[in-house]
Amino acid sequence: MPAKQVWKKCTFCNSGRKMCFACGGSGKVSPGWQKCYDCNGFGSVLCTNCGGSGGWRESTWVEEEED
Repeated sequence: MPAKQVWKKCTFCNSGRKMCFACGGSGKVSPGWQKCYDCNGFGSVLCTNCGGSGGWRESTWVEEEED
């Protein structure tokens, strides 16, 4: 059986990034509205499910047609 690889989009993120939970996506945290330590002020962090790629390759097995 030959394998066919397809790209599966990650359903846990938006193009490899997720909103930072610590700052709520603003990039700032109190006191004094300093730069967020978790996201470094970007407001989003890399997705842990896809590693920041936005998806993954998945192999599907295709059965050969019999003549």
